[in-house]
Amino acid sequence: MTVTSITSNEFAAWREPRFGDANPTRLDNPLWASLVHDRINAYLVNKRYGYERVPGGGPTWCFDRFGQSTTVLADGRTIYIAGEHEDYYDPDFYIYNDVVIVAPNGDVAIYGYPSDVFPPTDFHSATLFGAAIVIVGSLGYHDSRTVGTTPVYRLVLATNAIEPLATTGDPPGWIHKHTATLEGTMLIVRGGVVETADSLAENIDDWALDLATCQWERRTKRDWQRFDLLPPEGSRAHLFEIRQLLWGVEHPDYKGSVDYLASLIEATGREPDLGVLRDLYLVDEDTRLLEKRDDDDYNVYRIDIDGITVTFKEETYRVTALVEGRLSEARLSDVQAHVQYALSELHNALWRLRMV
Repeated sequence: MTVTSITSNEFAAWREPRFGDANPTRLDNPLWASLVHDRINAYLVNKRYGYERVPGGGPTWCFDRFGQSTTVLADGRTIYIAGEHEDYYDPDFYIYNDVVIVAPNGDVAIYGYPSDVFPPTDFHSATLFGAAIVIVGSLGYHDSRTVGTTPVYRLVLATNAIEPLATTGDPPGWIHKHTATLEGTMLIVRGGVVETADSLAENIDDWALDLATCQWERRTKRDWQRFDLLPPEGSRAHLFEIRQLLWGVEHPDYKGSVDYLASLIEATGREPDLGVLRDLYLVDEDTRLLEKRDDDDYNVYRIDIDGITVTFKEETYRVTALVEGRLSEARLSDVQAHVQYALSELHNALWRLRMV
């Protein structure tokens, strides 16, 4: 399918995402099929077809997605499930609930579903089990999350229908960004992030779903230490901007378009001490900054202290800390005091410590 073969009427008819009416609903169309192969983002789709966004116009469909699963079948077909485009602030932000099947010859089949059959899903796992793909977890839209429950579905390959799996036992909760590994009939879930009553927390335990009985079992119960560091009520962290400022100092040939220093002085009342940032997590001379792991996000930092790894994640409204084990009370206090003081210095305001 070439770009020139898609008419303006076809673009207008299929520009926006949509749910299916039946389980499943074929939603094949020339525009979407071409975009499955192109994988350009929605902004470029709009530019390609001369669409000028209007208020209330809704997002534009695209196949450039985060948190989408990919499963390759023995016959060469590739099954892509759902995923999201961009983040909530983008006009083309959308969490999909479709299934896209690409044949070895490039043919594309697209299936949609009613939202009450298969809700918008992203950052899930998809595991081939027999004649179905088992879909576990999701981030989803904020209002759709149910703390303490774990969404589980299966895609029946013979019909492409999606069915919910009613599970029992002790589930991991509303989990996403995890891994799922099949061991016989046991689906082992590790890692990821779990929705809590007031925030998100790293999943530190292993869980098993027996696909023969649909029963969850908690495999581990790690007694790890956690704490958060919070900026003053009503304010946010500025670590992203401070790190951009440090990047500019360390790479003087880089010419950015944003005046981070001016915005930081306006927000905090003074220029940040970049030496404090460099030593933010280096508690003392015995602390070692670790290399990033392959799956680490840009805002994740790790230290080794007394042979124990402590992971820090810099978020908009907090810095989370996870001790992969247990430090002595004295050493834990050293870490907390050092990082709390450094964050307060960088922001010219007292940060708060909260145990989790």
